[in-house]
Order: sequence, then structure tokens, then C-alpha cells
Amino acid sequence: MEPQLLHEVTDAVATVVVHHPAKRNAMTAGMWRSLPPLLDSLAADPRVRALVLTGAGGTFCAGADISTLRGSPDEAQRLAVRAEEALAAFPKPTLAAVRGHCVGGGA
Repeated sequence: MEPQLLHEVTDAVATVVVHHPAKRNAMTAGMWRSLPPLLDSLAADPRVRALVLTGAGGTFCAGADISTLRGSPDEAQRLAVRAEEALAAFPKPTLAAVRGHCVGGGA
């Protein structure tokens, strides 16, 4: 399975799973790009009253998969910041279900 952000809504809770276990759930450029519109969609969904973020397997997230970041370092930084700002602005209660490693930086 390609690295991706999986999501489902159950009992008013949206769960977003960082799914890139081959690289300890490091976020790819595509995952960074897809997070803001996914969060917009979940924020607008009247079924969603809370958000849980988690990682696939035994790791929450290992930062960025730098092998997927093309272009200048500034572009990569903007991509990550846009996604992080979208998460910080999410208007519903948000929890991180952290199991295993949770680190920043690149993998």
C-alpha cells in the first residue's frame, strides 16, 4: 500500500492514520499536501465532533520522509508548515493517540 493518510468516521470521531510503516510513518510530500484538505473536509462534516490522529503499526510518526521532498528546502518547509497550521486551526477537539516513536526531523 502506498503511503497515505487513512481516515474513517465512527461514533462522531474521525480517526486519521498516518500509514507509511516502511518508513516508520514518516510523512511524504503527498501526505503533507493532502492533510489540509482532509482536515477541511472533516471540519465541515457534521458527523465529526472530535479528531484522533494515530500511526499505523508500532510507530506514531518519524517526521518527514525527506526522500519525497523535491525542490528547495523553503518549499518543503512551506508544505509542512501549511499542514501543521491546518492541524493547529482544526476547530474540533483533537487528540494524538501516540504509540511507539514520535519524533521530528526527517527519516
